[in-house]
Amino acid sequence: MAALSRWLLLFFGTAALLRAAPPAALAGALEYLRDQRSYSWEMINSDPGPVAQDIETRRGKVTYVAQNFIPNLRGKVARNGDMSIEREWVDGLKLTTIIAADGHMVTLTPEGWMSDREILTAQAEERLGNRPPSSRAPWLRRADRPDVRRPDQELVPFLKSNLPVESNGDSYTISLRSRNGDPAQPNENDSEPAVDVVVTMNVRNGMIRDYEVKVAATRRITRARLPVAVSDQRIVVLSYLPVSRIDLPPEAEAKLQAARAATSGRPAP
Repeated sequence: MAALSRWLLLFFGTAALLRAAPPAALAGALEYLRDQRSYSWEMINSDPGPVAQDIETRRGKVTYVAQNFIPNLRGKVARNGDMSIEREWVDGLKLTTIIAADGHMVTLTPEGWMSDREILTAQAEERLGNRPPSSRAPWLRRADRPDVRRPDQELVPFLKSNLPVESNGDSYTISLRSRNGDPAQPNENDSEPAVDVVVTMNVRNGMIRDYEVKVAATRRITRARLPVAVSDQRIVVLSYLPVSRIDLPPEAEAKLQAARAATSGRPAP
């Protein structure tokens, strides 16, 4: 499902390149979100699966089972720019990442707080030698370089998008169908895998209270490049109550100080 996250990055990046104006009510709500220095949100994976698909091949029918491993997430950004995200997967793994306003980050893992550099080093150690992956491998992969985009970073580019907006009461929907890996270059060649992205934003009292992102795509598997359908559906709920600060445990603060020292070349205090 990481591929679907890349599609979303391309989709929202494309929205930033196109110039136009959304409906006034939606534009006002997007501007309100843009101007928030502090808020919180919850993202729910509403399509976790698993989903089984029967695929016809030259050797008969095979069953492909897809599992969406996008985690549920709780995030908040404080007035000073520090951010915290708590992720929980369907298999029970939980990871908390704190991203300081200067970009340094630390993650609470099953082995305690680790900096992003320590996580990368641990992954490199996992790949050394010809031995099977250890029990650390699954959570190390998920701890590495998490998606730290905030809702305002996802939605505010629509302020300058010329994509058509469908309105239904207080709901606004933007859709895009693209092919060949680039939403900026859609085409009509049905022989190529397509990706459909639908974003629905719900506005109440001049604010975006929640939004839904649906992605439907085709993935090629096996040497025969057999096409299978994959999907991603998530709901994001926003709260505009300001957060005064992100509480840092002493161990997390020490890891952040060490990460800053490593970047600057100065010893940690």
